[in-house]
Amino acid sequence: MMEWSRGISKRRQDRIRAIREGKGLPGGGSGFRHRSQPKEPVGKWDELPWNRPGVWGKEGRRKRESRLVMQTFFAFFLMTGTWLIFQSDAPSAKQAQSFISEVMNRDYNFQGVARWYEENIGGAPAILPAFREDRGKGEKKDSSWVAPVKGSLVQPFKKGERGVVIRTQPGSPVVAAAEGWVVETGEQEGLGKTVVLRHADGKETWYGWLKEIRVKKKDWVQPRQLVGEVGGRAGDPLLFFALRQGGDFVNPAGVVAFE
Repeated sequence: MMEWSRGISKRRQDRIRAIREGKGLPGGGSGFRHRSQPKEPVGKWDELPWNRPGVWGKEGRRKRESRLVMQTFFAFFLMTGTWLIFQSDAPSAKQAQSFISEVMNRDYNFQGVARWYEENIGGAPAILPAFREDRGKGEKKDSSWVAPVKGSLVQPFKKGERGVVIRTQPGSPVVAAAEGWVVETGEQEGLGKTVVLRHADGKETWYGWLKEIRVKKKDWVQPRQLVGEVGGRAGDPLLFFALRQGGDFVNPAGVVAFE
């Protein structure tokens, strides 16, 4: 029994000595499990978001899925609403049908967008290079522009004044000189009942001294579309017509051919 105890003690001492000397135990075994070596200290790269625990990209995927669901819902709602409008025979539905058809067939006013961008933000948007205004050239008559009324020019444009005066027949129809938006309707100082249209490149045409106005604000009008009827001044059937560009009134004869 004493010899067995001494043998165990001797083997324990041999094992301790082997561990201290960094050698394996007799027989080639280690006799214990080494603890895993500590990892390198956490560096700056391990602190970045993509190294943190969690499913990579899970949050972004959820946002995309949520956005897609919302877009699908609104697209379905819009298509359903449009279909219902075109199935109705109500007067209000007929107006909505006309508006939708006009919007779907209307050419997009790229030049107007470029002009608005330049006036309100500065410079010209790079995405619309073909529609930048060529300021180095003089005004040229555009075949798409027409005279607002049939008559004779009795007061041409003069420096310091705003527009021209055209004499015509009482109650003559006044039409849009070009395609554009109705931005103002109503009374203007010195002009009475007036309509203001905004066209491509930010140009505006003013139609003053009207007897009746036949359009509403925010209407989209085509060339030769009726906007009002001639009223006049002091019993004389006259139309005041002006062209505004870049905040200044310019000679409308540069784009409109008068008789």
